[in-house]
Amino acid sequence: MRLRNVKTLIQGQPTSDGNKVPLVRLLPGAGLRGSEAFRLMDPFLLMDHFGPMVLKPGTDAGFPPHPHRGFQTLTYMMQGAFRHRDSTGGHGLLEPGGAQLMNAGSGIVHEEMPVAEQVETGGPIEGLQLWINLPKSEKWSQPGYQDLPAEMMPWQAFPGGRLRALAGKWLGRKGPVETPAKIAYAHVELEAGSQFEHSLPEGFTAAVVLLHGDATVSGRSIGLDAVAVLEEVGDGVRIETTQGANLMVMAGLPFREPIAHYGPFVMTTPEEI
Repeated sequence: MRLRNVKTLIQGQPTSDGNKVPLVRLLPGAGLRGSEAFRLMDPFLLMDHFGPMVLKPGTDAGFPPHPHRGFQTLTYMMQGAFRHRDSTGGHGLLEPGGAQLMNAGSGIVHEEMPVAEQVETGGPIEGLQLWINLPKSEKWSQPGYQDLPAEMMPWQAFPGGRLRALAGKWLGRKGPVETPAKIAYAHVELEAGSQFEHSLPEGFTAAVVLLHGDATVSGRSIGLDAVAVLEEVGDGVRIETTQGANLMVMAGLPFREPIAHYGPFVMTTPEEI
């Protein structure tokens, strides 16, 4: 296997969104404009690591109703629980290890707020939201929503760690997420002193995101809440850790189509915005 080297490191930018939810904007990230990130990480548009935070009893920090158009959101929960509601009538519960895939398409309004039990008792909240672009042919598609409970994405053990496949094929198991964009996306946990090596699809944009712990990617150290964007040359990645690590590994086939964006709307021309 010819390992891909790290092309560039993008440091996440601390901020907040929704109802005062602290998060790190991994993409576009610090010092990177949206258009630069779109070209660098095509077909991925934005990635937020929200939390980790501990809600005090009576706190409803979440993401009240807001619109999207022209892409898909893939939200993955690590701690706590959110309820989802949207303008198509879609609704569901997002619990630890579970995910939701929402197609904004021609336009949708949705909300993700803590469940009533967590508002009452308080507790930890942590997760990730990834924006995945739609090709021009799908920008006006029918909006919709899909629940992906944790049992659809079981942990797979390997020597020194475990992996949860959300999209694409990992360790022989295919994740349940299907999108017009061809993507691979996995949550990897490594024990102290271990490593993980895996093939990557040829021609795909690829990156590793370190959420907790320490890691080197193809021999290069990366920091917390940093996106290690990999070179195009090579067919695999190796991740090593000394103290243990919690990471996301992602890859996607670029569309290389024009992008026009304004806040939560991502189309191909300004006129469509």
